[in-house]
Amino acid sequence: MHEKIIELLNNRIQQEELSARIYKAMSVWLNYNGFAGAAKLWQKYSDEEVKRSEITYNYLLDLDIMPAVDSLQKPQTAFESLEQIIQLSYKHELDITSQCNRLAKNSYEVGDFQTLQLAQSYLKEQVEEQAKTKYWIDRLKAFGNSKEALRLLDNEMGEI
Repeated sequence: MHEKIIELLNNRIQQEELSARIYKAMSVWLNYNGFAGAAKLWQKYSDEEVKRSEITYNYLLDLDIMPAVDSLQKPQTAFESLEQIIQLSYKHELDITSQCNRLAKNSYEVGDFQTLQLAQSYLKEQVEEQAKTKYWIDRLKAFGNSKEALRLLDNEMGEI
């Protein structure tokens, strides 16, 4: 496997694990600030990111390549509001999509069609990830951020 692809896959692992930490920090803040439903949902998002990192670990291991287990930066832990968390989550998913596009582009350029297929599966997931966070942005735009609207939104998030 081309060294650049291994580097990008190891970065994919690190970024998925960082995403899990980011969403965990958001979940903790939400829980601490009374948003039990949203906290439950962001914990679910965190768990999904861990599962995605495992896919890449296993992919490299299946190809007899030792994955890197890099350190992670500390995520932001203080937030202003549920609305800010939703906005930050959406921006984060856009960044992840850009990274997945880079993996797909590089895989294609070096003729690594196995990894291209994996990158395309990541990109398919990113459409879903962006849609999930955009849904919450749209809900806030439609109903506002009054205490009553946030309570209903938090309840809805807890049911997912």
